[in-house]
Amino acid sequence: MKTEYIRRVPIFETLTEAEFKTLEHVFVVRSYKRNQVILLEEETGKFMYIVLAGKIKVTKSTEGGKENLLAIHQAGDFFGEMALLDGRTSPATVSAMEDCRIILIASADFYNYLMRNEKVVQQIIQVLCSRLRHAWGQLQRLTYGTAEARIGAGLMQLAKRHGVHDARGIIINLRITHQELAEMVGTARETVTRTLAALKKSGAIQIEHRRIVILNPRALTP
Repeated sequence: MKTEYIRRVPIFETLTEAEFKTLEHVFVVRSYKRNQVILLEEETGKFMYIVLAGKIKVTKSTEGGKENLLAIHQAGDFFGEMALLDGRTSPATVSAMEDCRIILIASADFYNYLMRNEKVVQQIIQVLCSRLRHAWGQLQRLTYGTAEARIGAGLMQLAKRHGVHDARGIIINLRITHQELAEMVGTARETVTRTLAALKKSGAIQIEHRRIVILNPRALTP
């Protein structure tokens, strides 16, 4: 069962069965419950992590004690490889948004096995490029003058990353709290609650079972 799930991870899906067998022994699978801390800030730089199932969030604490939501990872995503590549850590806390399974790959195994496989390296480069584009998008969002504009842009970013299209619009397939959305766009939770209520009243969004459905994307575009 472990092999079946790992083979679905994008960085391994181009490997032949024989190539995958040479890597299989380095994978350590662990399970975490919803809201459980997976990685504390001081523990970064030891492993590469791959999400097999569920969703996790990455947060960073400011000097004032405020938390900023840096990223949300889902099945198939990986993280921690940058600290292994350059030896520099960017401390962050990683926790489970829902029950999840994670692969851990130790630093030595990362270099001895993954980085010696050309196909895996190419996939890692593609993901790093995608993250750079995502980070640029986040930076642009934070420059928007109003909190409402940042919230709208944040919802569209979530729709792009976690969206499922249906006849009504785009379902953000992620149970994100108002506090988490506030951390993501740099505003207060109360502002997010007020803005979502206004968007719902105007018909731009709909909320079902704690999931947001975007009915009118243009209403969210600054």
